[in-house]
Amino acid sequence: MEISLTTWKALVEKKLKKKVLIKMIWNDEEKMTLFITPNMKINSFLYDEKEGYLFYDIAGNLVDYPIPSYLPEKDLENGYITKPSSLTINQQPLTKEDMEFLKTNIS
Repeated sequence: MEISLTTWKALVEKKLKKKVLIKMIWNDEEKMTLFITPNMKINSFLYDEKEGYLFYDIAGNLVDYPIPSYLPEKDLENGYITKPSSLTINQQPLTKEDMEFLKTNIS
């Protein structure tokens, strides 16, 4: 199942009950697509073998709140999410209801 970014954004907004922005950021190694609320100020990221992805604000401080959703470039192909099993919202795996929403809203 391939999921469009707009469908994924709709599900993230539904789960959070808030508007979500799609923001692309990158470093020397990879690109990242973030689904964040408008007040979140994420400026950079890096991948740590132990901790996973770590996000930083514009001042270089580690962001200590959960990012609603993010997708490394390896999970995207031509604007579609190709690995839905790796998706999370607020660090929680998808529920059966979430999967049904995605199946019925494939665009």
